[in-house]
Amino acid sequence: MDILSLVAGFLAGALTIYLASYFIKPSENKTQKTVDAGTINLFDQLWQTHERLLNEMKQDVENPDFKFHREFYVLKKGWGWERWGFHRRGPCIAYFLEDHSDLLPLLDSLTSYGLISQTGETGKNTTRFQLSEKLVELLRGKNTNKS
Repeated sequence: MDILSLVAGFLAGALTIYLASYFIKPSENKTQKTVDAGTINLFDQLWQTHERLLNEMKQDVENPDFKFHREFYVLKKGWGWERWGFHRRGPCIAYFLEDHSDLLPLLDSLTSYGLISQTGETGKNTTRFQLSEKLVELLRGKNTNKS
């Protein structure tokens, strides 16, 4: 085998791998778009049933003070922040059980779909959750104008 055959075989193999990877990527993107469309459809359904809370979340993530906040707390209004060991410096996002009668079931639903995750310990007086980047993207992209 001469050197010319070796170089030609190497270049043909490299070209074949490049072309195969080029043509495989569009099908992966179609799958990703289907998943995204399913997530958007799910989010629209959740928005219809829980518009009040999700609209409040949308306002919070669009607030410049909370631009990079992904953590939020679930509290009762009567607990008292200092009294129950909730010591947090600086602004934070909190949702109150008294303001939303269906808050815990909705948070369970969002957790099961992977849109939020519970980061605090169970059994504490405050419950801490974290918004996923996907949920933040969906909230920021939601058009609430009723025209």
